[in-house]
Amino acid sequence: MTEGEAPRPALPTLATGAVGIIYDRAVLGAAMSDLQAKAYRVAAFDCRRWSNPLAAGQELGATLGMPESLPRTIPVVGSYLEELARSDAPFGDLRLRMAVVLGVFDDFLGRHRADALMLLDELGQASRMAQLFQHRILIIIQSDDPDLEVVAVPTMAIPDRQTFRTSLWTRARP
Repeated sequence: MTEGEAPRPALPTLATGAVGIIYDRAVLGAAMSDLQAKAYRVAAFDCRRWSNPLAAGQELGATLGMPESLPRTIPVVGSYLEELARSDAPFGDLRLRMAVVLGVFDDFLGRHRADALMLLDELGQASRMAQLFQHRILIIIQSDDPDLEVVAVPTMAIPDRQTFRTSLWTRARP
């Protein structure tokens, strides 16, 4: 910015630990490819398969590598990811470069709104905690409903692949 130039509006970035929302499945596929190319571990879920919040916790816990001794409920999964985010592993440790992708999330949100919002809040907290310790736990939700807005949880719409690629999350170097 030069003197006399109007300040540019600050745009929210994925690096704030906010939850990213993608409405276009093609953009989601491209974003997942970009993440895999940058050595992120991508854990993708089809939220339509979750008949209830317990099923969601079970699948999330199993896929994310949670110990079987822990109850696999949404709050415990969130606490597990937050503890993982606090790890003293060095920056760039591949175990801590993870993307959690919740496909067709609007379906789960429509059936179990309170639990879905709690899940987003827990995952968002883990993502923000990871930022503090220079790790990356990215949260991306995909919705087929273009009117979906989750005001209870800080979110950022990702309209195209370029927005995703230029975010601070994907620009971070290991």
